[in-house]
Amino acid sequence: DFDINDRQPAFSMSVEGLEGTGKTHFSLLDTPPPVVHINFGDRDATWFLYNMDEERRKQTTLYNFHASSSKGWTRAEGHESLANLSALAREHLADGKLAGGTFVIDSGSSWWEVVQECYVAPEQEKRQQDGGKKLGGLEYMQGNLIVGGVVSWIKNQGAYVILTHRKTQEWGPLGPIPGRFRAQVNRKIPALVEVRLDLRLLCTVCGSEECEALNHQGRTHVGRILKFGAGTAMIGRSFDNPTFGMVY
Repeated sequence: DFDINDRQPAFSMSVEGLEGTGKTHFSLLDTPPPVVHINFGDRDATWFLYNMDEERRKQTTLYNFHASSSKGWTRAEGHESLANLSALAREHLADGKLAGGTFVIDSGSSWWEVVQECYVAPEQEKRQQDGGKKLGGLEYMQGNLIVGGVVSWIKNQGAYVILTHRKTQEWGPLGPIPGRFRAQVNRKIPALVEVRLDLRLLCTVCGSEECEALNHQGRTHVGRILKFGAGTAMIGRSFDNPTFGMVY
């Protein structure tokens, strides 16, 4: 049973941003150890070990799941990676072994793509074979259950759950909308997680996220709270060089 006088209960968190805004840095270097980091089809995180002190390196475990070719994940590889994720979660989390520590899925965007390939795409293919009959979103049911179940189970083992999510350009009738980006997330994630943090890399001269001026040197990492538990006072707050401690 949780004792309110003990540590704060674990929570789940979505860290969102464009490439290079510090999502992996935040999840590996600023979160409570021990840390289990699952690189799900994104960039290798090994080099972050060189930015840690020896004690934190000893408490950090990295795993890498990748497609075997440049064509992307096959369905068989996807099922294998999801099975391996489940096995690693049980190994590291069962019986509270990671309680107070952090479990990272980096990125949650790639994880959701694999879940869709394995569980949503077959339902869509079946629908096409049945003449395109609409299922009212039922084809996403199994995929949504997997995402929700994994996040909830990890959190219930007492570990903090960090899912990183890439952002992509928003488009309108006339093409890409300048300065408008959206996170590539499963639609259940915004309601499922307790905290959402948007990371941006802003020009220190003009404050733009898309600055290309040659004489504008220097960038600042900025985090903005999109969701903070059941409260609203923190929503919209921004921090330079955000850390997990600012959220915790």
